[in-house]
Amino acid sequence: MKLGLTLNSLKLDVKEAIGHASKTGVKTIDVDAARGEVTGAMSSSGRRDFARYVNSFGLEIAALGGDFGRTFSDENAVERLFELTERLIGLATDLKVRVITTRIGRIPADENGREWAALHDVLEEIGKHAERYEISLATHLGESRPTDAKRMLDSLGTRGIKVCYDASVLIPGGLDAVQSVYELSDYIAHAYARDVLRGERGYVEAVPGDGIVPFKDYLLALLEIGYQGSCAIKREAGEGTIEDLIRARKFLEGVVRL
Repeated sequence: MKLGLTLNSLKLDVKEAIGHASKTGVKTIDVDAARGEVTGAMSSSGRRDFARYVNSFGLEIAALGGDFGRTFSDENAVERLFELTERLIGLATDLKVRVITTRIGRIPADENGREWAALHDVLEEIGKHAERYEISLATHLGESRPTDAKRMLDSLGTRGIKVCYDASVLIPGGLDAVQSVYELSDYIAHAYARDVLRGERGYVEAVPGDGIVPFKDYLLALLEIGYQGSCAIKREAGEGTIEDLIRARKFLEGVVRL
């Protein structure tokens, strides 16, 4: 398992963020490809130049971010999401990236209902397309419980749909963020190191190591299931300072030997 960083954590433009990421000591980066400078519309020469630029800093792209603000459970957005995701699969192939993070959305409760069938068919189709290119579409878990996500993933006839695991999003719902690693062990294709604290108005984000995520047990669980991908430090709040990110990296390295 390698420690990485979501470039958005730095709150800089992509190329400047890559340079700063290299100074934090991480090995991999996640690049948002849903908007900005790097998208599925990037030219062939642009893709080659970008790959060389990343490599010049000794970094590897672990995942492309494919969160377009809508989910595959939103029937009004499916056609457009399918098109955009197909483009990202092409981009990922050219950049030699094997994971695209995405959002399935809410998993319907009734497995015999129309909503379940519609989501199942869409995921199976786009999942098979991704699988042909040896790419995993890894869904965030924010909208559904791990148990519900597993039910849907178990029902699919493709290995192209996986999970992007983030322990911090499960804790506010009272879910066991460590046990769920084992529950989803067959599907975890990407992971985040993000932390939270319980504040006066609910849970707030914190620098990894400053909050309540049980990182030792979480990371050990990932290692125990044989996870060999990236665990990306993710910060959405705060200033995105290099000092905070280096501190997070050192903390995580000190928790378990990676």
